[in-house]
Amino acid sequence: MADNFEESGDEARGDSADNEGKSQVEFQMELRDSLPGGRAVIGVEQDGEFIWLASKQHISQQAVDEFVEQITRIVHERWWVQNWPGSHK
Repeated sequence: MADNFEESGDEARGDSADNEGKSQVEFQMELRDSLPGGRAVIGVEQDGEFIWLASKQHISQQAVDEFVEQITRIVHERWWVQNWPGSHK
């Protein structure tokens, strides 16, 4: 397994890949200027992908980066898995 962690502007992404380099899981969090209803975070799921949107009003870039790093480690160590159809191929 290999872990990758990228930061790009207001987006942080972590993924865990198997030995052939195929991505098994991916975790992404994006900072937004604000979210509906004054929310701090909202999870958005579509097509086998889950992205956390976080409000800059409530969460710092450092918190986003550390959260993505920790979740990526937890997933890599198989404490948490994605359970979408076809995700265990």
